Amino acid sequence: MDPERIPVIVGAGQITHRPGDVREALEPVALIRRAARRAEEDAGVEGLLRKVDTLCVVNILSWACGDAPSHVAEGIGAAPRIRWYTGVGACAPQWFVGEVADRIAAGKTEIALVCGGESYHSLGVSARTGEPLPWEVRTGTPATVGDGRTPFTEDENRHQLFLPSHVYALFENALRYRMGWSLDEHREEMAAFCAAMSRAAAGNPYAWFPAAREAEEIGTVGPENRMAVFPYTKRMCSMMFVDQSAALLLTSLAAARRLRIPEERLVYPAGAAQASDQWFVTHREKLYESPSVKAAAGMALAQAGVSLDEVDFLDLYSCFPCATRIARDALGISRSDPRPLTVTGGMPVFGGPGNNYSLHAVCRMVELLREEPGKTALVHSLSWFMHKHAVGVYQTRPRPEGWVRADPEPFLRPLQALRSPALAASPNGPGTVETYSVVYVAGEPQHGIVVGRTPRGERFLARVEDDPDTLRFLTDREGIGEKGTVREDVARGYNLFRL
Repeated sequence: MDPERIPVIVGAGQITHRPGDVREALEPVALIRRAARRAEEDAGVEGLLRKVDTLCVVNILSWACGDAPSHVAEGIGAAPRIRWYTGVGACAPQWFVGEVADRIAAGKTEIALVCGGESYHSLGVSARTGEPLPWEVRTGTPATVGDGRTPFTEDENRHQLFLPSHVYALFENALRYRMGWSLDEHREEMAAFCAAMSRAAAGNPYAWFPAAREAEEIGTVGPENRMAVFPYTKRMCSMMFVDQSAALLLTSLAAARRLRIPEERLVYPAGAAQASDQWFVTHREKLYESPSVKAAAGMALAQAGVSLDEVDFLDLYSCFPCATRIARDALGISRSDPRPLTVTGGMPVFGGPGNNYSLHAVCRMVELLREEPGKTALVHSLSWFMHKHAVGVYQTRPRPEGWVRADPEPFLRPLQALRSPALAASPNGPGTVETYSVVYVAGEPQHGIVVGRTPRGERFLARVEDDPDTLRFLTDREGIGEKGTVREDVARGYNLFRL
């Protein structure tokens, strides 16, 4: 075991900032710099940030930050040779950890900073008060790394199948039908599930809402908990209007020793992997499954040399309830398993800072593993609409064989056998509902999105518009399996469906 080739986390820092007015607001780059300085303090090595040679910044959504990696570097006094910035996708933090670990194992990186953050709450403060934010305009264009594929087809885009809440509601309804739950049973199940996640947030000082919520509070519609997209209430959805940032410092084991960082403070990435589903939502045969999470977790666990049963701490991605439960079921985790599915708190309660939630999850795992040496942790993240999954495994001891990725072929082979349904580009005639979502505005259903099948089994997309009877049926009764009519509306540029 060559300590020069063993990647290790030496510092972790998080910020949750709650400005009351725009004078206290921090734009994302400033927030990220604060988290980086906390990671340096956590490592206990003054000046460590100035030695960073590899800087990885997760894509920022809330503010135009120009060349964010260079602006972060300038603020922490670093001059990194490698400056990486991702496109949109919440796999980015976990993917960065794996890529940095690869570079350390190859002798290409000695000290790396992985960081990200968002300032959506500050934007809300500005909007409510009418006061402009005193933030500087950032310039420059960063070079992006990672998977930059377009996440939706032209047909999906025409039918507005590009907003997360709209798409995950499709998955959620499909999951309900698959499980055989009534609408009331499903609502109660989702509310209880979210309540259980909130109990983890209650013990996390960085949570946006650091208090446990009761299931009734989550599932009952009211002035403070409107319907968002059927079947989700507001409190079931990711809370993106937060100001949060996180940062990790990674080095080689040899560098950590040279820096005299105590060994009991070190946490080791033990495995990492990523895998993709059939890329576009409408190309997937089953909209209540995501088989690539099993492949990604399998590779990461194989590299770490542990089974899922040997994992002590879990954090499964939690933008919407179905994401976590679909991942749980794909991994074969029993519903009676005593392990919480999040130690961070889940995105509806901890907060969903854009693409950066899973970096907070890794920081949380660092805290827990330091408190309980010898334990094993697993962090799961996903991008877009379960397009792909990234999984990391963390431990408090290095692997004897060092950092060596698992052979992906056995794990990816089942994904290569997946097939897509035939698509009906211009359907006209009878159609059966496969799944659906209903979008609410000001507490009232505004329009619906239907995934359906023609009598020949071809899949189609359609919208429900100016049809309150169909919308009422879809929200009051089980709509999946119901038959209706679909037609192409050339003037609007998309298909329309009605029962």
